[in-house]
Amino acid sequence: MPKLTVDGRQVEVPAGTRLIEACKAAGVVVPHFCYHPGLSVAGNCRMCMVEIEMGGRSRVAASCVEPAVDGMTVRTASPEVQDTRQGVMEFLLLNHPIDCPYCDCAGECKLQDYYMDWGAVDTGSRRETEPVHKPKRQEIGPHVMLDSERCVLCTRCVRFTQEVTGTHELGVEERGSHSTLHLAEGKRLDNAYSGNVVDLCPVGALTDRTFRFQRRVWFLQKADSICPGCSRGCNTEIHFDLKRDYKNESSGRRAIRLKPRFNEQVNQWWLCDEGRYGFEAIDQGRLERPLVLRQGVVSATDVEDALSEAARLLDDMARRHPEQLAVLFSPDMSSEALLAARSLFLDQLKFPRADFALSQAPAALDDGFLHTDDPHPNRKGCEQLKLKRGAFADGGLLDEIRQGHVKGLVCFRWDLPALLGAEARELLGKLKLLIVLGTHQQDWHGLANLQVPVAMYAEQSGTFVNVQGKAQRFHAAFPPLGEAMGEVELLVELGQRMGRKAAQTTMEALRRRLESELPNMAGLETPRAPEHRVSKEAAPR
Repeated sequence: MPKLTVDGRQVEVPAGTRLIEACKAAGVVVPHFCYHPGLSVAGNCRMCMVEIEMGGRSRVAASCVEPAVDGMTVRTASPEVQDTRQGVMEFLLLNHPIDCPYCDCAGECKLQDYYMDWGAVDTGSRRETEPVHKPKRQEIGPHVMLDSERCVLCTRCVRFTQEVTGTHELGVEERGSHSTLHLAEGKRLDNAYSGNVVDLCPVGALTDRTFRFQRRVWFLQKADSICPGCSRGCNTEIHFDLKRDYKNESSGRRAIRLKPRFNEQVNQWWLCDEGRYGFEAIDQGRLERPLVLRQGVVSATDVEDALSEAARLLDDMARRHPEQLAVLFSPDMSSEALLAARSLFLDQLKFPRADFALSQAPAALDDGFLHTDDPHPNRKGCEQLKLKRGAFADGGLLDEIRQGHVKGLVCFRWDLPALLGAEARELLGKLKLLIVLGTHQQDWHGLANLQVPVAMYAEQSGTFVNVQGKAQRFHAAFPPLGEAMGEVELLVELGQRMGRKAAQTTMEALRRRLESELPNMAGLETPRAPEHRVSKEAAPR
C-alpha cells in the first residue's frame, strides 16, 4: 500500500487510489467540480490541482487523475497551487452570471464556496468583452430545469446518463467558451433516476423543478431516513421546514425535498425519482383525526375516545366470538411496531387469524438497478419476526369473510378495495367489527367502526429490514400531523386500556427485544437527529 505525505500528514492508502481520495483520507478536502467517486474521471475542470514532489522534482497536477504513489509529497495550498486555482476561477467566472441572490443553488453552491477560498482577488475581472450568453430556464425533463449560463461544464450529468442509467440524454456541443450542455436529439431527461443530476451539479445549472424557489437551504433542517417506496431501503435525508409554506400559505407543507444519503451497500449515491418525489404523500390526503361510526353516522373524535372505543369493541368481540377475529399487519410498519402489534394481537389477545401480505406474487417493478419488485420497505422484517403469512394472500381474506370465518378485522395501512377488487367493499360492509389504522383518508373507511390515524415514516423512528436482510434505522423528522400517533405508542396505550400490559412499553425496550430475536439488529447505528441543513460557512455571505 502506498505511503505518502499530504500537507505534512502521513497517510497510507490502497494501491490505485486517486490522489484526491488520498488527500481526503489525510483529512484534506481538495476543491473540485468534475470529480465524483461514483463516475469515471474526466479531469476537465482543473480545480483539484495540487503540487506533487517526488524524486527531487515538483509539478502541479490534477489530483483526480494522478494515482497515489509511494513516497509522494503533496502540497494542496502552496503558492503555485493557489495561483492555479485562482486562474481556474477567473476563467469560470468570465461568463458566469452573477445572479446568486435569486439562484436556487445559493447556499450550497461550490462555485460560491470556492470563490471565497480561492477566487477572491484584488485585481477584479479583466474581461473586456460582452460575456457569452447561453439558453436559460430550459425545462429539459419533468423534474429538471437547465440554465446553461451557470454551467461550468463539469460533465458530471453527462457521465451519469452514460455510465449509470445508460440512457444518454445529455451531451456537450460547440467548443471553447461556446460549449453548451444540451439534450440529445429527440430526447428529454425523463429516465427513472433523472433527479440525481441535480445532486451531481456543483453549481446552479441544473435545478429541481419541484424544489425550485420553495425554500432557501439555510432555512432547512434535515433528518436521516429510509425511503419506503420499495424493499431496497435507499438511505435518504428528509429536508424540511416546520414553518408554513410562504408560497402557498394554505398548504402547511413540511417536507420540502428528499435527498439520497450515501450507503455503499444499499444505494451508493443514488435515489430513484419515484422515491425522491414521493414525499408529498407525507402531508397530503392524510387522516388527521380519529373517526368513529355510531348509529350509522361517522363523526370525528379525539384520540382518548378513539382508544377507549377500540378497547371496548375488541373486548366485546373477544368475549363473544374470539374465533372470528383477524388482524392484517402491514410490511410498511417498522419492525418495532410489528413487534408491538404481534405482542398485543397474537401473544396476548390470541387472534386466531393474522397475515401481513395480500399477494404472494411480486409486483414486477424491478428495474435491475435500485427499484425492486416489492413496494413495501419491511416485508423482510415481517418474515424475520415470524408473523403468519398466507392466510389472506391472493383472495384468502375475502374467502374468510365470505364464509363467515372472519367477522372482526383490525387492518393496518392497507387500501383493501384497491387491492382486492370491487367485491371487497361489499364484504367489508358485512363485518361486525372493522378497525382501520391508517395514514391517509380512503373512501371505503366509512365502513369502519373506527378509524385511527397513524404516523408516517417521517413522523416516527423505527427500523426497516431491506431486501438484502440489512436492518436500517430511520429518525422522525417532525411530529405527527394532527392527532396521528406512532404505532408503538398507540398499541401500548390500547393494550393498557384492555388490561394487557405490554412487556415492552418503550422504543428502547422493543429494540432490545428485537436484538435478542434478530441478530442483524445488534449494534445498529442510530441515525442523526434533525439538524440544520447547512453550516454557518455555507450561509449567504
